[in-house]
Amino acid sequence: MNSRDAFTRPSDLGSFCRQRGLDGIALTDHNSPCLERSGETIILPGTEISSSGGHIIGLGISAQMKRGLSADQTIADIHQLGGIAIIPHPYDMFRSSVRPELLNVRPDAIEVYNASSMLHSITWKKALGSARDMGLPMVAGSDSHIPQTIGTAFTIVESASSETEDIIAAIKNGLVTPVPGTIGVSHRLRKFLLQASRR
Repeated sequence: MNSRDAFTRPSDLGSFCRQRGLDGIALTDHNSPCLERSGETIILPGTEISSSGGHIIGLGISAQMKRGLSADQTIADIHQLGGIAIIPHPYDMFRSSVRPELLNVRPDAIEVYNASSMLHSITWKKALGSARDMGLPMVAGSDSHIPQTIGTAFTIVESASSETEDIIAAIKNGLVTPVPGTIGVSHRLRKFLLQASRR
């Protein structure tokens, strides 16, 4: 993967997913489209875009997205490309986060459980409330940057098939169950040390 804070080799994704009982994974590198493919593991293409209002995940797209646009414009662009827009880690005080209630363009889902969130008892509660108020599907993600944390939090998707189009449609239609989990201190420290080694 292309971002400087990702430390998982794409060739290892299949084995890590199998170890954790996952059928697949969504790859959302920062401001860079996913171009990975796998014959045995479902890989949902996507990207985590830095809008002027915070991070937005575009799933089901493989195109390069322009960064720095408003959150509303970014969501509209994701929809124009046929993808779905997910608001990750809303209300996170330590990362660039979109406040869903401030949007004029409706996203497709809200990540209510993010395993990397600090003070998650506060941020998760706010995210759950926002998703309920807006009537949006709820998802969960590990926000994993190292292989040891893949699948810490995940989403069960009731899809008609393993095809990307069916999975995306299932998420959009709310056929999802978010499963929470948190990344422990040792793995947070491991990630920090790896990031520091690249500076």
